[in-house]
Amino acid sequence: MATQLKINSTTPKSLAEMSSADLDYSVYQILLSLVSSDTDIGSIQVNPSSTTGLTLIGSYVDTYIPSTPGSHPVGTSPTTTTYNFYQNQGSASESLTRPVEYSSGIKEQTDTNLNASIISRALANLVSSGIGSYQLNPTSPAGGTWVSKSTLTNYLDNTTSNVTYLWRKTNVASPPSTVRPIKILSGSPITLKEMSDAEIQSLTKRLQNQLVSTGIGKCLVQSSAPVTGGTWVSVGSQFLDTTRTTSDAAYTGYYTGPYTGYYTGPYTGYYTGPTYSGAYTGFYTGGTYSGNYTGYYTIYYSGRPGGSTPHTYTGYYTGTYSGNYTGYYTGTYTGYYSGTYTGYYSGTYTGYYTGTTLNNDSSTISSVYLWVRTA
Repeated sequence: MATQLKINSTTPKSLAEMSSADLDYSVYQILLSLVSSDTDIGSIQVNPSSTTGLTLIGSYVDTYIPSTPGSHPVGTSPTTTTYNFYQNQGSASESLTRPVEYSSGIKEQTDTNLNASIISRALANLVSSGIGSYQLNPTSPAGGTWVSKSTLTNYLDNTTSNVTYLWRKTNVASPPSTVRPIKILSGSPITLKEMSDAEIQSLTKRLQNQLVSTGIGKCLVQSSAPVTGGTWVSVGSQFLDTTRTTSDAAYTGYYTGPYTGYYTGPYTGYYTGPTYSGAYTGFYTGGTYSGNYTGYYTIYYSGRPGGSTPHTYTGYYTGTYSGNYTGYYTGTYTGYYSGTYTGYYSGTYTGYYTGTTLNNDSSTISSVYLWVRTA
């Protein structure tokens, strides 16, 4: 395969084929251009405002019960937050400045040779933690400059959580030495000139199209390695969705609130309610009684005893009465009540409470890795 040519720093100047190491400066410029956009082809976004033209590559779901350990009742419906990952796997419009190669003469590189040389090397660099690559990690990865693009939070409860970040590499610690490929200038006679950084970066569009067509550089977010579509490796670390466990537990405490149930026991109180119509039979002992009385009455009359002759008297009597009374009663009742009681109860309750309690221990619901295709 023919490779690009460079101007050799000799006297006089000469041309030479570029070595693999010489290509690293072009790779560096191409990947710098790639990472300059967080929305262009190859980029990953989490919960973007618009998903038009983007490909869903996986999700992380955080599940937890929004309470603190020991709380009850906490219910059985957890709170969930979904983090959807999208990658731009669209198509780029190319406007390339082609490097020159030597193959039966000096000429611009063909698509096949361009893809097999500098573009292939740039893709390999990208998926080997190169500029533009991504990692899922709680701390910044080592080697070069990494910038956090998104934050994922795993809540165990409403006060305890841990996070991880989606990182993207934006530069290397030590840029490679400057070695530029050459291009052909239009006109006659043919003139050769070194390509500028901007002209080298025009090859980024070809890189993006090769990423999509070959699949190298595509990403997925899931718990295990994809089983189809080439070779996949995880980048960064696993991120778990963990949450507190729940259970039913014995409960002793003070309860205040509405209570409906069956009550049997002593009751003292004043009854006021609908008019009571019925007979009351009992023994009445009290003070002065005033009312109409009809019955059998024996008295002394005109200063002498009535003798053995009884008289019937009907009239109004005021005085002290002791005896059996049948009639209508309204007042305070103290006695024994058995029946259904609905009202407000405040007091200590000891027993088994079947509401859900949030425990201190936790369990794993799910997990994800970020996977990148390397071949």
